[in-house]
Amino acid sequence: MSTRLSDTVSIELHIQAVVREIATFTELTARSASIDDRMHEAIYQGKIFFTLYLMVQSLHGEAKNTTANILSQYNITTPEVNFEWVIQHCFNMFYISNHDNAIEQANTCGQITTVTSNDMLRWQSSPIPENLENMITALASKHVKFLADLFSQKEDIDNELLSVFSRAMTNNTLDLGIKLSSQAGGQLLEQVIHSRTGTVCLIFLNMTKNEEEKQAISQYLADIDSFYNTLTVNGLKQGLFFLDKLSK
Repeated sequence: MSTRLSDTVSIELHIQAVVREIATFTELTARSASIDDRMHEAIYQGKIFFTLYLMVQSLHGEAKNTTANILSQYNITTPEVNFEWVIQHCFNMFYISNHDNAIEQANTCGQITTVTSNDMLRWQSSPIPENLENMITALASKHVKFLADLFSQKEDIDNELLSVFSRAMTNNTLDLGIKLSSQAGGQLLEQVIHSRTGTVCLIFLNMTKNEEEKQAISQYLADIDSFYNTLTVNGLKQGLFFLDKLSK
C-alpha cells in the first residue's frame, strides 16, 4: 500500500461518510432516480463539502493566528489568516477536484453530467429553509473537531487539507456521476459563505483576539453535542426543534 493510501485514505473516507450522514439527517438526498433529483443531491453534497472544508480551514487558520500572536511578542511578524484566505483555499480545493484526471476521463466517455450555472440558478430560486441551513452547519461543527485534530497531526497541514478534501470530493463526484461546473461551484461557494457557515468560520478565526469568542465557541460546541444526541435519538423533527431553541 502506498504512503498516501496508508496515511490519508481513512480521512478521505471519513469526510465522504460525514457528507452522506449530513445529507441523510437533513433529508436532502435524492428522492428519485431522476436527473433533476440527482443533480440537486450533488449540489447539496457540494454544499456540505464546502461547509466542512471552510470550517476546518478556519480552525487551522485560528491556530496560525495564535502562533502569529505569540511570535509578535518577539518581534517576529507572520501574515494573519483572514476569511478571504480561507475562501481562496476552498476554491483552489474545488478547482483541483473538478479537474482531476479521473473525472476528465469519465467526462470524455460521457459518464459525467455537469451542473451548469443555469442549473444552479434554478436551485437557488427555491432556497432550503434557514433551520436546515443551520442544521448543516451544526452537524458539520460536530465533525470538524475530529477532522481538525486529524489534520493537526500532519506536517504540512495546508497541503494535506487541499489534497485530502479534493480527493474526497473527486471520489464523490465519480460516485454520483455528476460534477459542478467551475461557475456553478463558484456560485455555490458564494452561497455557503453567506450562510450560517460563514458566521461560524468568522467566530473561529476571531477566537485568538477575543476571549468572549473563545467562551462562546466552547458553549456552541457543547450545545452541538447535545443537539447531535437529540437528532440521532429522536430524528429530524425533534432535532430542528432543539436547534430552534438554541438560536433564540
